[in-house]
Amino acid sequence: MKRFIAAILCLLSVFSLAACGNDSSSTPEPTEKKDYSKYAGIVADPVTWVEEFEKLPIANANMTTDELRQLACDAFKANLTFQWTPNKDIQYTYELLDKYTDVYLPTGKAYSGFAYATGVEGATSGTIYKALYYYDRETGVLDVEAMGDNALNAITSACSAGAMQGWNRVSNSHGLSTMGSYTQYKSNIVPVGPYTYEVIDYKSKFNSRTSTTEIIEKNGVQTMFESYGCMLPADGLYSAPSWHVMMCCSKAEVVRNSDGTINGDASYIYLHEQGAKGTNRANEYTKMQDNGVGIQMMGTVDRKVTFQKLLDSGYIPFTLKEFLGEDPVEPGEAWIGTQTAPVENGTAMTLKELVTKSAFGNYVPCYLEFVVKTPDGTDLVRYNPGLSTQPWDYEVPLMGLLDVERLSPYANGKNTIHIYIQLANGEYLEAFNTVLKAD
Repeated sequence: MKRFIAAILCLLSVFSLAACGNDSSSTPEPTEKKDYSKYAGIVADPVTWVEEFEKLPIANANMTTDELRQLACDAFKANLTFQWTPNKDIQYTYELLDKYTDVYLPTGKAYSGFAYATGVEGATSGTIYKALYYYDRETGVLDVEAMGDNALNAITSACSAGAMQGWNRVSNSHGLSTMGSYTQYKSNIVPVGPYTYEVIDYKSKFNSRTSTTEIIEKNGVQTMFESYGCMLPADGLYSAPSWHVMMCCSKAEVVRNSDGTINGDASYIYLHEQGAKGTNRANEYTKMQDNGVGIQMMGTVDRKVTFQKLLDSGYIPFTLKEFLGEDPVEPGEAWIGTQTAPVENGTAMTLKELVTKSAFGNYVPCYLEFVVKTPDGTDLVRYNPGLSTQPWDYEVPLMGLLDVERLSPYANGKNTIHIYIQLANGEYLEAFNTVLKAD
């Protein structure tokens, strides 16, 4: 039943962190194997990185809350530490809080994580699943050239969109979609600790970017410190003044004064965050790898932050009901049709009929693949159109993705088409299969 949450999320797009992507139907497939010897050694050990990512389990209802929390942290960390080098220079300009930043990611350098982008035409939110299709496991080279117009859809992110790559791994009803989501704690977003606020007041003051600061002032320093002290791995932090979201990756360490109050300067927590670090070629964001090559960090993992710093920056903590044992984890589902009326497998149709449908998942779809097969199961066509989706899009219209002209020669009433979806929770599922009728 959680799939119906998608309808609610559509209403929360006012404060979106990233612009919608372009039509991705023109995305080419990865180029044939090239000589990437000039990139050799740029990424220290891409094979190990990929293997560790693929070891991440699929969340299930039998997992403990600690296991779910750790999985969310590990999944976000994987996005933040994704090691790659482009085979084509990348340049764009993003806007954040009325400031413009030029981003230049040239070839011949190593990068860790996804590049920051918000409000950029053609940039939505990258995920590892979007990138791996174009990734050379032996060299760490990312075939940006083959990505074409979809490059920024695959390799850029923003703060909450990045953290959602972790939360989406275990939750499909958290209600997070945009910065506006934090004004109401929609769905499964719930406060951490004893602090309180009136939802209607918070919502009305959101545009002032002082809302979380006012909540802190209303509750008082020690109440907020006590709330920070309740934070656990995979909990989130949101600040309206800085318009930023971070994910906790440790249990809070609480140090008390002799009178029992919390010492905000001595108490701390570790955080993961997607940020703008590394996108402006600043030397302080470059770290040396074991092979002597500097890798440019485009996100932060395991950053130590004191309670006092969180308070001064206007952060309030939140969590998800899955992490409280109040909402069981569901297995992944994928289907074609409408949100409430899936089309039954084997319902023969023409390409013109199929292209009017949408693909859905009860977790966010982040990778789509079309395969046409002969009656004996031999592949005739297999391609990934590239998705310009956000990490809160449960629906993917097939219009613009299903290449009718390309597939028309195979629509003969015998061959079958199979549509596969990679969900954000890690499951790769067949959403639909049917016989392709001729027009």
